[in-house]
Amino acid sequence: MKPIDALVVGLDNEFNYRKLCIAVNVLHRNPGALFVATNQDSYDLVGLESRRLPGNGAIVKAIEHSSRKQSINVGKPSRELADLIGKEHSLKMSRTMMVGDRLDTDIRFGANNNMISALVLTGCTSVEEVIAIAEGQSEEKMPSVIFPYMGMMG
Repeated sequence: MKPIDALVVGLDNEFNYRKLCIAVNVLHRNPGALFVATNQDSYDLVGLESRRLPGNGAIVKAIEHSSRKQSINVGKPSRELADLIGKEHSLKMSRTMMVGDRLDTDIRFGANNNMISALVLTGCTSVEEVIAIAEGQSEEKMPSVIFPYMGMMG
């Protein structure tokens, strides 16, 4: 096997034990290789019934635990992604709005990178979770503004 420089992990709906073994052994045989996560979403909501399915974070955590190697998250809420976007598009982050439906990635991305944040309640975050933040029962950041759905933004 040729040496590799990086193992990049994104959501794989067909992830299985065999793929886990391959990833762990690739990292073991290439100790200098970067281990990159495209995101660490804990779950995704799918279908009309909003079924919770494990997200990429479940795969990343399995590989981290088995390989004893920490990944580098280049997706939301990473600083690296914000720096890249800001530089590539000459953005002033304090005048940039992050719009999303997740508190743990989208809104945290905005808060951690000095952006205005807008939460849309048509995805992963419920009204109850926002109330928990307001009541101090959650460590997540309160978004700058909350919209029930995207059409309310315009």
